Amino acid sequence: MLYPRILGNAFHDLPAPLQAFHAVENTVFYKGRVTVTHGNALTRQIAKSGGMPAKSGEMPFSFRATRDGGKEIWERNFDGHMTRSLQWLHADGVVAEQVGTSEFLMEPKVEGDRLLIPITGLRGFGLPMPLGVLSSAEGVEGVTEDGEITFDVHARLRGLGLVIRYQGTLAPA
Repeated sequence: MLYPRILGNAFHDLPAPLQAFHAVENTVFYKGRVTVTHGNALTRQIAKSGGMPAKSGEMPFSFRATRDGGKEIWERNFDGHMTRSLQWLHADGVVAEQVGTSEFLMEPKVEGDRLLIPITGLRGFGLPMPLGVLSSAEGVEGVTEDGEITFDVHARLRGLGLVIRYQGTLAPA
């Protein structure tokens, strides 16, 4: 399991629903709602070229993670638009995620009852890119009082603004 390995003992500090969400032994499947926001027409095209949905607004959302050896296949279904990524252990405390032609390095950390997943490295089309091209990019996960998973993921490019933000809730299906 990837995230228990990355986070070590801190994994057990997460609320139980987040532990279950990230403890992928075989396959986990969740359903919920998401709201997708884009910046301008150019950044919407950038998001689309990276495999993210071009459609904005509130919509049904589902998430499936499947373990494949030491890697995890993440499938996000934005009302029929599938975004598929592959995650694996890059180095101690660092997860790599490939989405389309982009590869992100992330250093997840537990803060209180939330999981913060900041982007700390970036490659595009196989080439290293300066991290300064991103003005901010991270995911934040939490849990509602009802035990649903909350998520808020965004990416902003320096000089261009918001590329995509998607936030919502998920529950086991």
